[in-house]
Amino acid sequence: MIELSPGAALLLYLGITLAILLGVWVASHYRARRYRFFPLEKELSVCEFCHFGYLETASKEVTRCPRCGSYNKPLA
Repeated sequence: MIELSPGAALLLYLGITLAILLGVWVASHYRARRYRFFPLEKELSVCEFCHFGYLETASKEVTRCPRCGSYNKPLA
């Protein structure tokens, strides 16, 4: 049997706990890094009639509102 003083047992317990927490943090960091979000070329359009905001491709001159169906010009 291994003899441990109470102080050594406490340090061993804290060391193992910190190692586990560090391992969980590193694993979650690399998992979140793998699923990065890269937005596409879209811009915000606001309907002139119902004031609904929606994303539409930047290359379109006239967009159609998904809520009311009216045609809108880009903001800028």
